[in-house]
Amino acid sequence: MGGADAAAVAPADDEYRLAFIKPARAPSGNAGSDWLMYRIAQGPNVINGYRRGDIAAVTSEVEKIVIGLNERRLIKRKKD
Repeated sequence: MGGADAAAVAPADDEYRLAFIKPARAPSGNAGSDWLMYRIAQGPNVINGYRRGDIAAVTSEVEKIVIGLNERRLIKRKKD
């Protein structure tokens, strides 16, 4: 693939994407040992967050957040 085909498949720099999810210590003021830290990236911008649960459940929840962020971004772009 090359040219326009590659651009259509590659994510745009302004798209939100799940960068990683990894085990983490409980955030300050919280208890438990089942915490995960996630990072959502959009170009150079990042959103860090914490969720409790197993990796599959947290991944599913964070992917829904990413989808929502990208939908809002597209709606906003259409209005401009």
